[in-house]
Amino acid sequence: MASLIVAGGGIAGLSAAIAAARAGHEVLVLEQAPRFTELGAGIQVGPNGRRALEELGAWDWLRLHVVYPHAIRIRHARSGRDIGRVPLGEAFRRRFRGTYQVVHRADLLAALLATAEEEPAITLRTSARVVGFREEPDAVVALLEDGTEARGEGLVGADGIRSRVRAQLLGDARPRLSGHVLYRALIAREEVPAGVDMDNVNLWLNARGHVVHYPVKGGTMFNIVASVNEPWGENDTWGEPSDAAMVKRVFATACAEVRAVLETPQHWMRWGGADRAPVDTWGRGRITLIGDAAHPTLPYLASGAVMALEDAVVLMRHLAQDDNLAAAFRAYETERQPRTARIVNNSHKLARVYHASGLLAAGRDAFIRFTSGPASFDRMAWLYDWRP
Repeated sequence: MASLIVAGGGIAGLSAAIAAARAGHEVLVLEQAPRFTELGAGIQVGPNGRRALEELGAWDWLRLHVVYPHAIRIRHARSGRDIGRVPLGEAFRRRFRGTYQVVHRADLLAALLATAEEEPAITLRTSARVVGFREEPDAVVALLEDGTEARGEGLVGADGIRSRVRAQLLGDARPRLSGHVLYRALIAREEVPAGVDMDNVNLWLNARGHVVHYPVKGGTMFNIVASVNEPWGENDTWGEPSDAAMVKRVFATACAEVRAVLETPQHWMRWGGADRAPVDTWGRGRITLIGDAAHPTLPYLASGAVMALEDAVVLMRHLAQDDNLAAAFRAYETERQPRTARIVNNSHKLARVYHASGLLAAGRDAFIRFTSGPASFDRMAWLYDWRP
């Protein structure tokens, strides 16, 4: 019998497994896919995320694949001019005692997988989808789609925004749709149009949409994400191919740099933007949740994956301090819930702010200009000052 079962082998699941193993537990990871893989494209990792990766032992695997942008440029999509800038150089590093980096999600997963494979206490199993669980006096039994079972002393649900573990625990509704659809594309560096900024994270704001782009994979690839106001309907597909026609319509009057970026990719994937309102309960007994299963968020603070890394570090500390699984899980939840709720709520508000027009857009731009440059550091302190 495994000491702990982790349902899900994505970023949250592998982080949880590493954390539990380092706290002295035998761990069985059950991943539904035939192999450990990550959809999507780039993610931004602030100093708090790097510190979490260092605690988990995965930073040395990842650091060769990251890119360190010079700044975050916030720009008008129509005019092309800068509204504000967050410098990410030496002053930022001194203030937050760490670096800001961008990375491909697959590289982050690969770093966590390599770290997990070095832990003898972790067993990794693929093609094993958890569809529910059963609680017994001395065990939690994970129920798999193929009819088999896995028995452990505790269960960590790391199975994403549509978590089956969460559904049985909380019985809450489907995720709430934001009214936004996210389009993602990845192109080779050589395909990036001439004149496009490759040194910074660029955030382009437009009425009814915004675009973010930056290099990944050590600078060899270019990540593009566009979010537009668009209904998703009742489609439960998590990622589907698209021609991004809606994106091109929304940004039809944007400046030449934005239009060139959006016209370049031959292949796009699209997702319905969704999250869940924060809740006070992530578990009971010897069951808990982590990452998107616990607190799925819209990506507008660029912190979803990093919150899962932080979760794992906090979970590791409480598991190491308390032999009582239920007590350790409740302490972990109590510590993490206020911070992750703030991430979810602020990201949800930014969905409207980023796509604003008229007076709201004018007020937004004035605020960004007023808090631009090093003045932006104080505004970000609550996010990046986190330490294990």
